Amino acid sequence: MLKMFKRIISIAMLVAVMTLLSLQPANAALFPDLQGHWSREAVCRANVVDLIRGYPDGKFRPEQSLSEMEALVLFMRAAGYNLDKSKNASRVKNPPVTSVSIPQVAWGQSYLDQAVVDNLIDKSWLDNFNGNNPITRAQTAGLLCRLLKLPVSDAAEVTPFTDLYEAPPEYLNSIVVVANAGIISGFTDGTFRPGDGLKRGEAAALLDNLIKNNWLQSVTDRQVEGWIPRIDFKPNPPEIELLSLQGSKKYKLSPEVKCFKNGNECPYQQILHWRVTVYLDSKKQAACITLLEKRPATQEDRIRGTIRAVALGQDSLLTLVDLNGKERILPLSWGAELDSAGKNKTKGFQALKPGTFVDAYLSGDEVIKVAVLATKSLSGNVSNVTGKRLDLENKGSKSNQPSWFNYWDRARIVNKDGRNDYVIRGDKVKINYLDPEPEGIDDEIPLEIIITGRPEWKKVAGEVEGIAASGESRQLILKKNKKYNLDTAATLCQEDGSAITLSGINPGDKVEAMADGAGIIMKIILKDPPMKKTT
Repeated sequence: MLKMFKRIISIAMLVAVMTLLSLQPANAALFPDLQGHWSREAVCRANVVDLIRGYPDGKFRPEQSLSEMEALVLFMRAAGYNLDKSKNASRVKNPPVTSVSIPQVAWGQSYLDQAVVDNLIDKSWLDNFNGNNPITRAQTAGLLCRLLKLPVSDAAEVTPFTDLYEAPPEYLNSIVVVANAGIISGFTDGTFRPGDGLKRGEAAALLDNLIKNNWLQSVTDRQVEGWIPRIDFKPNPPEIELLSLQGSKKYKLSPEVKCFKNGNECPYQQILHWRVTVYLDSKKQAACITLLEKRPATQEDRIRGTIRAVALGQDSLLTLVDLNGKERILPLSWGAELDSAGKNKTKGFQALKPGTFVDAYLSGDEVIKVAVLATKSLSGNVSNVTGKRLDLENKGSKSNQPSWFNYWDRARIVNKDGRNDYVIRGDKVKINYLDPEPEGIDDEIPLEIIITGRPEWKKVAGEVEGIAASGESRQLILKKNKKYNLDTAATLCQEDGSAITLSGINPGDKVEAMADGAGIIMKIILKDPPMKKTT
């Protein structure tokens, strides 16, 4: 029944008085105060589809309450109102004639005037309206019902919460309606807490509910679902293939893509063979991916991984960790063969130490053979990651050690704590690999990449001497002949955030730049140029 009341909604977020028109978009990954916060995934989704933003300092402040004025502007813009013609939106041309005096506010006056014109604020609220006061959850419910044109006269007789007796009578039916519509949820203890303020994290969750329940037709083309049969690492950025009943489509991965499984963040490499919901950014790149369920795997004849444990007995078991980081507990056949690569032949399976790389061969669901792999290892710094190739810095390493690897993405990638991770340029790594032909080139098979260190980005600044180009490569040259390679996807902008091209950077300009762990420039900010003298 509620579907007939759904309408097209266009949402943009205004959250603070002083920064109303100067908030900067940011991926949820850049919000340091969201680490471990319950709203992190919801903020990421809403941020990706341009429904919510953070503060210029890079924070989101999920526990900060929304004021009455902030919430009014937010949800009115959610309903399609856009009255921001100036920083302090002036009064509407024809101020409403009402029996209640409309208060003057420091900002957003036109929104308040229009809210009265369109009967979005009830009289009891307007009588006590103070733009700086926190909006209550009850007032939010009432506002949303009026904005979404939801009927409140026929609310369910059975209240869904235990504390609705605390709600103002004028908001009681609104609370029941928005709760039944799945727009605003209560708390785990069965309460709604109508008098509590609405926090920014809760507002993000509210927006997320609108997204997931298809209340926002304006973002339907930014939300796609299917399963991932393959990831192509060759292009830059990498591409995923999304397969559904509607066909197959490829999407580029955003450089800041975030993936969530069961509410927890995970590397994007884990999405393979999962059914997912993909949220696209303004460039139609996959920027936020939610894993829904694993596609059933086909029977494997061989599993490559490391030994976790061997339990010998009447029902012997072999526990492996495969190269995807998944633990597998496998029955060990009574007649299983062990190929120990010439080591400890007489000690049998009990000699297999945790961490040993092996190939386990299966017949049905039983392991019938285990072959120990002769691995090598090396350490170094990642100088480049392109497609399926990973390059290491060459600092006089032994000639028999490789300086680059193909198909590095097939290896298990973990941090020094053993948790799944991803490789970026500048990382310090230890690589365990196979070398089938020691005298050959390009035959090494990486099995595991352990990230032992990740340098932070560094800031460099100076006066530009020039931009050097060679083929597709670009180099930023600062005064005193300081040279920095420039990433092809580097961000170039002015101090006000407006984008520029390399042609807009000239000798004599002063710039600030950020270099990644490998010393490659990822962002250049052109400082305000000096006023040119006129003759």
